[in-house]
Amino acid sequence: QAGVGPGAGVPGSVYDTYAGLGDRNKVTTEGVSLTAQVDLNDVWTFKSITAYRSGDTDTLIDFDNTPAPTLDVPAVYGDHQFTQEFQALFSTDRIQGVAGIFYLDGTASGAFDTIAQNFGIVIGTAGYVKTTSVALFTDVNLDLTDRLHLGLGARYTVDDKTGHVFRANYLGATRSPLLGGTARDPILLRTDYTRSNSFDQFTPKASLSYDFSDRITGYASYSKGYKSGGFDMRGDAILTPNTVNGYQPETVDSYEIGLKGSAFDRRLSFASAIFYNEYQDQQVTTQVPAVGGIASFVDNVGSSKFYGAEVEGSLILTDSLTANFAVGYLDSKFEEFLRYNLTTQKYEDISDLVVLQNAPKWTGYFGLTWRGDVAGGSLAVTPSVSYRDSYSQFEFPNPVLDQDAYALVDLSVVWTDPSNKWTVGLYGKNLTDEEYRVGAYNFAGAAYNDSLIGYYGPPRTVTASLQYKF
Repeated sequence: QAGVGPGAGVPGSVYDTYAGLGDRNKVTTEGVSLTAQVDLNDVWTFKSITAYRSGDTDTLIDFDNTPAPTLDVPAVYGDHQFTQEFQALFSTDRIQGVAGIFYLDGTASGAFDTIAQNFGIVIGTAGYVKTTSVALFTDVNLDLTDRLHLGLGARYTVDDKTGHVFRANYLGATRSPLLGGTARDPILLRTDYTRSNSFDQFTPKASLSYDFSDRITGYASYSKGYKSGGFDMRGDAILTPNTVNGYQPETVDSYEIGLKGSAFDRRLSFASAIFYNEYQDQQVTTQVPAVGGIASFVDNVGSSKFYGAEVEGSLILTDSLTANFAVGYLDSKFEEFLRYNLTTQKYEDISDLVVLQNAPKWTGYFGLTWRGDVAGGSLAVTPSVSYRDSYSQFEFPNPVLDQDAYALVDLSVVWTDPSNKWTVGLYGKNLTDEEYRVGAYNFAGAAYNDSLIGYYGPPRTVTASLQYKF
């Protein structure tokens, strides 16, 4: 569902659109892998994992969602990568672990146009990012006693990346030469660079667990995570000059304590955890209004903190009735959010104006499953309800696009014959026909007005299945 500025209107249903670009999309993915394993002796095992994959995408994105090419984006993407991993695994009475090396060589490329009819231009973009990555890793688990267990791990990663980005304005609201359009020279060069960067990171982890009994285990853990830096094909060097330098790696320090196990003669099974995450140099996709469209790019905006708790489990109420449940709590906040000011040409901290996207404070689930003998077979009936608290679609809250709290009600009825070969199922999803947004676009100032697009989850659906196992 979408509308662009005054007069464009909003479709009568959230599942309708006025988009005129078409709905042809094609995705081709291919891959192959080979795993070889040799047991050297009772302690050591050698494993090799070799893989190759490639993908091609031809897609049409109508960001204005109107019949006119106000903000249309035809795009093609391609990628391929080769990976090789060698592992040496070992296991003794009290020590188990693995050590190895990982190698990746891959290239991601693409081209897309931003066709802006109101301005009579098209912004053509093309580029690639080539990545070579090597990592050494180890992970060891040690039984200090029969009840106390220590886990230690580490990974050292080196990433070499080369990026090329070309972005330019062409006269005429039709496809650019980059996507097979009429050959013509650009009227404004926005981005044109080829750069290389290298990143390396050491990421340790440690855990300590204690078996209070043969049914209850407590644990505490720490780990450091790493997301590599790179180059953004969407970067606009006129609006954000630093895009030619690429963006830096993101890291996170994660702490967790938990308790899991079973109780009441194993009728109750549960897992619970309290966690705290601290992100540094966080990578966020941001938008800047641009003449003829929008500039969207990846940048290191600063730091954020997450803390919360989770509990999930199941309870056998009777021989035929089982309850499943889950509750989650999350508190998240940006400690620093740097945004480039086009007027002052400096970065400013606006952390008091932003929130973490897609981060509901509360989530929950509750379901009951009844099992019984019916018509000579086994029948399972499962009603359930899931809850998701309100959340923002973007770092900048928007009352039109942000999602209020909602609940979804589902029901499944499945019958299995005595041989366990035939299964007949009836499934109902979102039985209350709740309308809820799962994604959105917010291009403020694009194409003269604001382009606001909401993508909704499926409405009420009822499906049936028939399965036979050979």
